[in-house]
Amino acid sequence: MKTILIPIDFSESSIHMVNYTAELSNSQDIDQIILFSSFFVTLFEQIYPSADFIQPGEEDIHEQKQQRLQQLEDIKTNLLKKLRVNISVKVTLIEKPLLRAVLEIISMEQPDVLFLNKTCSQMIEIAKISPVPVLIIPEKATYEPIQNALVACDFRTLNHVGLLKRLHSIKHWPHPKLALLNVDPLQKHLEPEHPGQEIEGILKELLHDYEYQLYYSNDQDVLHGVLTFAEEHNQQMIIALPGIHSFLYSLTHQSITEGLSADADKPVLILK
Repeated sequence: MKTILIPIDFSESSIHMVNYTAELSNSQDIDQIILFSSFFVTLFEQIYPSADFIQPGEEDIHEQKQQRLQQLEDIKTNLLKKLRVNISVKVTLIEKPLLRAVLEIISMEQPDVLFLNKTCSQMIEIAKISPVPVLIIPEKATYEPIQNALVACDFRTLNHVGLLKRLHSIKHWPHPKLALLNVDPLQKHLEPEHPGQEIEGILKELLHDYEYQLYYSNDQDVLHGVLTFAEEHNQQMIIALPGIHSFLYSLTHQSITEGLSADADKPVLILK
């Protein structure tokens, strides 16, 4: 990770995320942190007054934008005090809706990873559309060097196993010990046609520079199975594979938020 991108909504959770980033950055090879906020006033808001009969004019909108920029600058000032001197911090305000703003700044800045807090209003949507890895940081998470991590897998086909190569896309990754967990409610891995040997061969090839172990769970609730295993085996981070193969992909914002709240001290890294 060389460049970290952080959307700021000025909530306590986003401030905690900034503090977490500071601790992580001081122990990793980080060059730059980008703080950005989305500022967008719809045409409807400009034309029709609010419930308080307030209709924002151009001066009001300009003032709101300047206030938002100043808030970002204040966060930057506090963050710089906590960082090594060779780490730079940049602030940006994008006048577009949040999802479009995220895609635009990723295209412009090419960050290595996007950090999100779990209270972000569009957390799951952003995690799905982001072309770069996403790290979701719970409010109670405190930074510590990652020595072991749980990778939630789906080994129904060999193609799914191959997605583990995405681990190598994260630059300067510290290579923790990996627990590969396949949540398999139907216990397909016990059937004669399950390609167990082929899977082991692919894992050995893809993860040759990792220490890892393969586990299976028959929990009927995938999220519960992942979180229970993480707790029982003292995993410091949960890693999800990309796209529709991610155990997060089919979950609603409410279910994943509740899940992270139940296991509130473990960050979740979504690969791309």
